[in-house]
Order: sequence, then structure tokens, then C-alpha cells
Amino acid sequence: MANDEQPRVFLTLLVCTLGRVEPLERLLSSLTAQTLKNFEVIIVDQNPEGSLDPTIQKFPELRIKHLRSRPGLSRARNIGLSASSGRYVGFPDDDVWYRPTVVEEVFDTFRRNPKLSAITGRLIDPEGHPVTVYLPGEAQITRENIFEAANSNTIFIECALAQSLRFDEGLGLGAASEFQSGEETDFLLRALERGVAGWYFPELTIFHDAVDNGTPFAERARRATAYARGFGYVIRRHRYPPSYILGKIARTSLRGALCVATGDLDGARLRLAWTNGVLYGYSKGKPKLPVAAERIHGKKK
Repeated sequence: MANDEQPRVFLTLLVCTLGRVEPLERLLSSLTAQTLKNFEVIIVDQNPEGSLDPTIQKFPELRIKHLRSRPGLSRARNIGLSASSGRYVGFPDDDVWYRPTVVEEVFDTFRRNPKLSAITGRLIDPEGHPVTVYLPGEAQITRENIFEAANSNTIFIECALAQSLRFDEGLGLGAASEFQSGEETDFLLRALERGVAGWYFPELTIFHDAVDNGTPFAERARRATAYARGFGYVIRRHRYPPSYILGKIARTSLRGALCVATGDLDGARLRLAWTNGVLYGYSKGKPKLPVAAERIHGKKK
């Protein structure tokens, strides 16, 4: 190696951003405090041209690549993946922020577990409370637990693998379809179908603001329906058995009934909106061929 050759970047942090300047600045500030500095930041900007320039200029100490994309989270991530040079890549949203040791913890986790191609952690609020559903202890990521073990903000995966998988641009926030979620689950499920080894580490935590229960009900119902449609679509695409979706609906219906019993009618309506969204998405999903069948089908073409 030549003396002036730079060591390979360990981690690419791929941030897609639209309409959030102050939260993005908070994330970038947290990255300047990282105890391990061998990472790059790719910002895929979907804002009006030039609007982020003053923010990015505040952080000359960070290795930032500033790219542009039309709206669409999965589209933007794929643009960022094409420019990623790290050995691993993570996907922080523009409204999360890192504890000072996160990059170092990711490095140490992969160093201690060289057979793993992907790891995930937990999303928590500033008080340490979980923001999403989660598993209580370490676990291998499987089809059965993936919805509790993986949030896009806490996914770290081999970059070459991510570049070969890419995100489905028909899924996720800003997609042209009705399915405004599920892109990261589809992404990881396709990795598992390749035999990739992934592991969930609950002690690997990333900050996100607490869920705002003051959001108007109409917006909460719209969001619940949109996310549920993506969930239903993905589980149909990946050939989950009908018993899986029926179990989810039964548990949600039970919670809805408890809401009615306690007078929480908004809670009951939200669960009804979620159930309707899941059934709609499931009805629209087209089951993927099993991997072996896909290979046979591909050979026949």
C-alpha cells in the first residue's frame, strides 16, 4: 500500500432528507462526537437545490458526500448506495441521532462476529423508552421475528450486499404506489432468502424523539392505514402463511376491543384502520416465487 493511500472507510451512513433542517443538524452534530471517526456520511438531498448548503457547511470535519434525488425514500437510498464506499452501511433517518459510541459499537460488534453480514439494534427516545416494538434479548434475525428485530434506523449491513439487493422503489415513503412502508423489511427478507446471517443486539441503541400522541387523529389514522398497507403487501409478497396475518389481526382486534371497553374510541378506530390497511395490502400483494423456483424460472428465460 502506498504511504499516501487512505484506509478503507469502515462505515457509510446514508441519510436521505426532505424538509427537516434542524433535525438533520442534530444528527450531524452527534456524528462529529463519535469516538471512532472512520466513517463517511452520504446525504441524499430531496429539498430545493441549495437549501441544505448552509447546514452542511457547518460540519467541515465530517466526510460528507452531498447528492440529490427526486422524492422517494427507496429511490434516494439506492442513489446513495451507488456512491457508498464503506465496508458496511447504515441508514439513519434525518430525525434520529447517535450516542457518541455508536459507530465504535458497530465496529466492535462486526469484529467480534465476523460471520455476520447484518446487525440491528433498538430505537429509543431520550428517556430510554423504546419507540418501536422490540425483542427483549439478543436473537438471530428470522422471518418470524423480523418485524420486532429490525427498524431501518438500526440496520447495519455489508455494503456490497446492500448494493446487490437495493431497495424496491415501489415501496416506502414517497413511492408512487399505495405502499408507503415495508421497504426495509422487504430488503432484509430478501437478504435472509440468500442465506445471510443477521443478528439483533438490543444494547445497540439509537435515539429518536418520543412518539407524539398530540398528532391530530386524522393524521394518525392516515399514517396507520398507509403503513399497514405496506405491511400487508410485504407479508403477502414473501409468502407468509394466512395464519400469520390472522394472528396479527386477532391480537389487534383484541386490543381494539379493550380500547372500546375503556372508552378509548380513538384507539379502537386506529386499530380498525390498521386492520383494514393490512387486509388491503395483503389483497394487492403478489407472492414471490420461492428462491429455488426463481432460479429455475430464470434458467428457462
